[in-house]
Amino acid sequence: MGIADLDMKKEFAYYNKVAPKKTAAVLGKKFTYRYYKNPDPKVNATMVMLAGGTGLGDAFSVLARKFIDRYSLINFNYPMGFKNNAKTADAIAELIKKLGAENVYLWGQSYGGALAQIIAKRHPDVVKGLILTSTASMSNDLKFSGMKCLVDMFGKEKEKKDISFYKKLPMSLLTPIMNLAFKKHLKNDPAAQAVIREILEQVKPDMTREYFCHMTRLLGDLREHLGTHRKEDFDFLKGRVLIIEPDDDKTFTDDVKQELVRMMPDPEVVHELKGGHLAMLFDIDGFLDIINSFMDRQAL
Repeated sequence: MGIADLDMKKEFAYYNKVAPKKTAAVLGKKFTYRYYKNPDPKVNATMVMLAGGTGLGDAFSVLARKFIDRYSLINFNYPMGFKNNAKTADAIAELIKKLGAENVYLWGQSYGGALAQIIAKRHPDVVKGLILTSTASMSNDLKFSGMKCLVDMFGKEKEKKDISFYKKLPMSLLTPIMNLAFKKHLKNDPAAQAVIREILEQVKPDMTREYFCHMTRLLGDLREHLGTHRKEDFDFLKGRVLIIEPDDDKTFTDDVKQELVRMMPDPEVVHELKGGHLAMLFDIDGFLDIINSFMDRQAL
């Protein structure tokens, strides 16, 4: 199944029905989330979805919809009340505890993968396993070229430039700009382009100037974590880490990808998935097959 085969309105309507948005007070701040406790899971685990740099959890609603057939699920946008990654990680861990979620596997895409590692390091008591896709390591042993790659992404000047861009951008142009970005990957597939437009329409209310500036600051704050993670921080996850780094995803340098593998204890690693940085949307079945097979072997 590809993204062009989806009826997004139908999929999202069901997802919204079984996992409606709720709001809780977490560490003194407002935290809006979706939680679906599966009454008859195929695998007794809770997937916590950590979106990439847009921070828009519902942009991956098609995956959330598929996950709830097999697992319990927690999904959300990153709450704006927490101004850095450490506080955001603490809030997510507290939400997990508050909900009483069991056997928690953090799925982190891109920025979300970095945040997943921060959560696991700070709160090993709430994390059972990690699924890291198209992401990077905060390792203390990154080579110079790898560190340069991440500094270029999260540097202070880039953060200032991006915030300036969002402050000046007419927000009515943001959705068309994002549609154009996806169109590069879907040049000859108008049906898939239509599905992407529908997904963007669903998350449009959350695509505010303030939220994108917030996400830019969280990305910049990753500077504070570069070089702070050590292999022993993740020893407790041995045999419970899946890394999906598609060979055709050039977002991070090879040494960044290799260091992520070295950092994790005995991870399963998959490179063959096609679709670049958003392979999970361009090959949904392939992506889910990899994750479901991994979870089936976790013996939960």
